Amino acid sequence: MAGTFPQGWEETALVTIERQPGTANDIVQAHAITETIDISEPDYPGESIMNVAGGRIWKQSGQEDGEVTLEIYPVSTILDTDLTPDLYGGLFQFFMTPQTIDITSPTSPVETNTTKVAGIDYTRDDFRVSIMWTDDTAVTSATGATSTSDKVGLRFVCLGARMTSHKSDFTDGILKVTATFKFPAMNKAGTVKMSRWDSTNDGNAPNAMDALATYNDYVY
Repeated sequence: MAGTFPQGWEETALVTIERQPGTANDIVQAHAITETIDISEPDYPGESIMNVAGGRIWKQSGQEDGEVTLEIYPVSTILDTDLTPDLYGGLFQFFMTPQTIDITSPTSPVETNTTKVAGIDYTRDDFRVSIMWTDDTAVTSATGATSTSDKVGLRFVCLGARMTSHKSDFTDGILKVTATFKFPAMNKAGTVKMSRWDSTNDGNAPNAMDALATYNDYVY
């Protein structure tokens, strides 16, 4: 049997953000603090150039970077890193490099890192961002597998993303953060596309959307 896709995906989604190497302290289920999601897949730019016959020749350029932008409502620097929705945290710790993730009790003071070593180059942390729309109530994470017969789902995943922007504002009388993750179109070797979509119209095996592997480098 197969389920029926809705006329459109509306209102709800699952959002999972994982910092490499994807250990328990590096995973945030962000859907409960997220209001909006914008996915800008890498463009394929180019332009036409004129030839002496008066015609045009298409000149292709390299594929550009993609971006995922989330509007979230954080209330603390705490990270609730488990498979349940993060109800009170934010991405403050993820934006700081290097940052040892502190998942102490919310009653404990948790500060973002302010220590640097002069003259040392720091590589920004990279992330896997996964977003899933589904009617399968057995799924609790955007990286999880569908497992219910006749249920449907659609998922977007990007790898190797850097959080390039984390802007806070209180303009509307509520603290909101706009966080942007930028990801390359390909890996360095040119062998892996760094984003993908997948879907299913029957959430049970063998047609289920598979659970994603633990995030480590260029791994879906």
